[in-house]
Amino acid sequence: MFYSYDDNFFNNLNKPKIQPPKWIFKYVWSLLFILMGISFVIIIFQKNSLTKYVAVIIFFIQLLLNLYWTKVFFIEHNLKKAFSIAISLTIIVLIMILYFFNISILAGAIQIPYLLWLIFACILNKMIINLNT
Repeated sequence: MFYSYDDNFFNNLNKPKIQPPKWIFKYVWSLLFILMGISFVIIIFQKNSLTKYVAVIIFFIQLLLNLYWTKVFFIEHNLKKAFSIAISLTIIVLIMILYFFNISILAGAIQIPYLLWLIFACILNKMIINLNT
């Protein structure tokens, strides 16, 4: 499910001034995936409940949306569709955080940087659309 893509597409896009350097993304996403994993483990080891099962399902939905955004943006080069997915992903992550908070305050709090990064990513995605269409 991991995709390889040609850097030329991204490199040739007009990017906003707030675009971080390319190397930052690798470190930010690595940290965010580590935090996702930690919070997921916290949730998994909580007592069984309907809330826990829904939270786990939402976790996997957001993970799939995250991977789908990458495919749509970098492989399909569909900036507008990617933006729609980014908005959906951000909403799903907010819902996931609320469920996680209901189960474990720590698991929910660990996801706040992810939500903030997604909001920033939505802004970047929209700015890239505006600069390239």
